[in-house]
Amino acid sequence: MHDHPFDGRTALRALTGLDIGLRVRVQLESRQRPIFSGPENRTALHLISELAELVSELRVYSYAVRGQLEQMTFALQANAEGGAWRYARRAALDLAGVLALAGKRRLADQSSCVRGANAALRIAELIAREVR
Repeated sequence: MHDHPFDGRTALRALTGLDIGLRVRVQLESRQRPIFSGPENRTALHLISELAELVSELRVYSYAVRGQLEQMTFALQANAEGGAWRYARRAALDLAGVLALAGKRRLADQSSCVRGANAALRIAELIAREVR
């Protein structure tokens, strides 16, 4: 019989320690403006792009939270650029909630999470004002 220094518990502890929050940068360049975005929401679109940049630079210590942040950021950008403002507002509110929770649970930098959550809430407020 072989005497292995690693048992199941050691392997499990080693695998859970891999969740270190890798920083991922994605560059998106669109040469053509979407058909449905109008000049009335340029401020919101500008804030959305700044928020997406902040989220991409954020160091997150959980793969699950990083995945949620990326999904919600993409949903916010896609819906805003496509003119689906109701869904963009919902994505902004969801993104603000996840950022606040990540900061509260110390899964990411607290000051950046608070700044991002405030920006997402501001975006949701701008969108709600434009939809009315």
